[in-house]
Amino acid sequence: MVSVAAQWSGMFRIEVSEDGEQRFLRLDTTGFLPPFTDLLANRAAMAAGVRAGWRASGGTLNIAGQGSPDCAPYDILINGQRSHRLPAVGPHSHTVVLDGLEPNSLIQLWLPHYGDFTLAHAVFDGDNVAAASDAGPRWLTYGSSITHCQQADGPTQSWPALVARENGWQLVNMGLAGECQLDPVAANTIAQTPVDLISLCVGINSYNAATYSERTYAVTLQGFLNTVRRAHPHVPIVVITAVLSLPREDKPNAVGWTLRDYRAATAQVVKALRNKGDSKLHLIDGATVLTEQEAMDRLPDTLHPDTAGYAIMAKRLAPQLAAALLSSAS
Repeated sequence: MVSVAAQWSGMFRIEVSEDGEQRFLRLDTTGFLPPFTDLLANRAAMAAGVRAGWRASGGTLNIAGQGSPDCAPYDILINGQRSHRLPAVGPHSHTVVLDGLEPNSLIQLWLPHYGDFTLAHAVFDGDNVAAASDAGPRWLTYGSSITHCQQADGPTQSWPALVARENGWQLVNMGLAGECQLDPVAANTIAQTPVDLISLCVGINSYNAATYSERTYAVTLQGFLNTVRRAHPHVPIVVITAVLSLPREDKPNAVGWTLRDYRAATAQVVKALRNKGDSKLHLIDGATVLTEQEAMDRLPDTLHPDTAGYAIMAKRLAPQLAAALLSSAS
């Protein structure tokens, strides 16, 4: 019998407190500017996309941690299929016995994707247990709550998790609910992260908060993309414009722009940079990811997809993102 502690993937770094509790940080905290980035820092400390794996024929998985009242659950996958979904609200401890598995099965633990959360430990006990490393192309996706996916029932049902599993990719989910504002710390974190494919879904938070106007949005996005491109000169970058949000499409915000305006400006920036020679920069029209009927049916609050809506997004985006990666290789 051996005990193998989790080896985590999907975060920028792990912060360990004096009492040994772990927080999973998805941005480079040296780039924060308190108090202006406090909510961004909160979102970046949520463990979206963070997971660990083991190879074993059976054994016991022991998990302990603490989560906020709105904390999402843990998911356990065995050979790619979910076997357990466990609550992470409040102080908690779980012992999961996994017997009778096929030899050398892959057991994965996905941490709660939303909510304030710390982990005390995650250890797999059994015979012939080994930590399992991620494999496949490394994909980082940046975006808003629609990439963070707090409305998904569990961490493996976010659209980035579904796409990564479908395409066999290693995921870094930089979805930041309400905080996809093209911050320098986000661009610099992407610049520091080894990747084979980058996607950015931008515009909706800028619309909702009226963060950028006609004068400032396009040039801020241009600067963000330039920072990322300088660090990753040969990596395909896919920019996804905002998905449909029917009440916002033609309603001006506080700076006089509609969601259509942000979508159009995003496309113009990509076109301009491609015209300057960036052939590895690609565009996906977010207005085509969900139909108008799907937007009515699958966005209960007119903004955020439900779990079924995220599954539709994954189905539509997975082949387009794969095509961008393939085109870069060829």
